[in-house]
Parts: sequence; structure tokens; C-alpha cells
Amino acid sequence: MSSWYRPDPLTRDLIHLINARRHDHGDADAAIDTLQALLEQDREQDLLIVMAALDEEMAEWMFDLLAEAACSVVMEGEADEKPAYAVMAALELPLQANLTLPLRLKIDPVATAELLHRHLHLSAGTVLMIEPRLLTDATLDLVTLHGLHEHVTALADSRRRQAIATRLHQPVESTAFLIFELLGSPDPGLPESIDDEDRMAILEGLRAQCSELASAPHMLEAPVYAAYAMFDAQNALRLHRLADETVAVWHDLEPAVRSRTIVHLHTQCGNGVYMPVWTDLFDPELPEDHGPLWTSPDVWVFTADLPIEWPGEMLTNRLLAEGCTRFENHIVEAPEN
Repeated sequence: MSSWYRPDPLTRDLIHLINARRHDHGDADAAIDTLQALLEQDREQDLLIVMAALDEEMAEWMFDLLAEAACSVVMEGEADEKPAYAVMAALELPLQANLTLPLRLKIDPVATAELLHRHLHLSAGTVLMIEPRLLTDATLDLVTLHGLHEHVTALADSRRRQAIATRLHQPVESTAFLIFELLGSPDPGLPESIDDEDRMAILEGLRAQCSELASAPHMLEAPVYAAYAMFDAQNALRLHRLADETVAVWHDLEPAVRSRTIVHLHTQCGNGVYMPVWTDLFDPELPEDHGPLWTSPDVWVFTADLPIEWPGEMLTNRLLAEGCTRFENHIVEAPEN
């Protein structure tokens, strides 16, 4: 007798919450519980594969829900008390150019907690815990949703903070991330905006502690779940590595071939939230049926709230900086589109 496959309970629950959302009767709290249970089993890749297969509206919903599930947990308390949350957040900050090594990026956790509490206008009972160093994109690239969830869950249970990273890696872009946690927050959300006065005060207060920050208050936006900072960092590293690999192969071509080779930058538009990007090198003098000289592996990027052209523009800028001027951007759509 043939045995037939039965999805494990969490996979079944994931399918159920997606179908419930499609029919407008989903329970957000139940969805968060399911996603957190999957993250606790370190099944992040399963979730990303599912997200890549959804349509745009569903993928955006799951993208935001996944960030909240990774970075917000209910703290234990008395049964009759209102729920309080531990929330892991990030502020993206501008770095100065031409940083010297080794990187310092140190801040005072106590002074920074007071600064953020005051200028983010947090509730009186909310306690802030601060990562003592700003993290670069190359440092956050090594973090996972499972790791973020494990970190904030442990902090909610013990209120003892562990550093997220043991060492800093040199940034690929001129940004750093201030990671902090809110303990005892009355809700799982974060402030949605910062007015100009508070924005200036936060950045100047941080620059007084860390001279490696640039004075660009217009770049400071409201805090987000730390998962979004991780997504941004992974995007930067993945696209820079793709550009590095493409440029290295292009440079290795014979000069005559290199001068006529065209770099094709492919973006698979998919659902516009999580999709692959890759490059090809084409020699126009070869027969059409020859195919590319070389094709890169895919890199997957998070593009929610970003224009579909963004990966191609970023790669184009890198190629131009390396002296490659023959390229084409291709946005690859599904047949039904």
C-alpha cells in the first residue's frame, strides 16, 4: 500500500492562515503565532519560498507579518493584566565616507536609551535596551529571522541582553543600524513618524557619542522592526556580491571580447516583494543559439516598497564605476503578465 504525505501541523496551519486571508476572515494573532512557531523551528527558508509564490497583495501581507512575528513577542505577566510586549527595532543612520579601520561605532546604551525614550515619545512604563555598537549592513547580513526572534524572546524572558554580533564587518554602503528593544510596550507596534525637531535631536545626540556618523538628519526615518533592517542589509550585500562576481568575470575576458560584450541585468518581477536577480554576459558576434558566455547564480532580494527598477539601477551604477558601459536591464515578467 502506498503511503500518502500528510503536511505537518505547522505547514497545515500556514496553509490555513493564507487561505483565511484570501477569504478576508484571517486572524492576525493566530497568524503571528503560527509564523513564530515556524521561526522557532528555524524554518525561515520554508516561509520565504511560500512568500515568493504568493501574489503581490498576499506577499506584502506575509512580508509585514513575518517582520512583526520575528521582532515582537508577548511578555509573560499576571492573567488579569493587559498584555505587554518586547519589540526589537532598528534606526538606519548615515555614516561618514572614508571610515578608518578598525571600526568603532560605539554608543552609550544608557544615554541612548534616554535619548530615544524622550524623542520617540515612548510610554512611561517602556524600558529600552540598546545594542552598544551600531551594526553595519555586512554585520546584519549574517543575522536571520530565527536569530532575531530567538534574541527578543530570550530578552523578554530574562530581561538580560546579549550582544547580537561579536564583531563588526566593514560596510558596503554608508549606513549603520542602531538596534534596540522596547520592553513592556503596551502594543507590538512602533512610532510611525518622527518630527523634524526630534529627528535632529536624535541624530545630534548620537553623533556626540559616535563621530563616525554623518550629519544628515533628513535621512533619519521612524524606527522599524529589526527584520526590515536585516532585509535591507541582505539586499545590499547580495547585490554588491552579484556586481563583484559579474565584474570579475567581465574583466577576465579577452580585451577584444570584453569591449563588445553586453551585460544583461535580469529582474524577475514575480510578486514585487521577494524575487531573484541575475546577470548574463553576451557576445553579440556569436550566433543567437550560442547563448550567454556566462550566467550568474540567482540572488534573491526583498523589494517591498521599492521600485521594480531598483536592483537594475544599483547594479548599473556598480558596472559604470568599473568601466563597463555596455549593458541592458531586463525586467522578466510571468507569461500571464
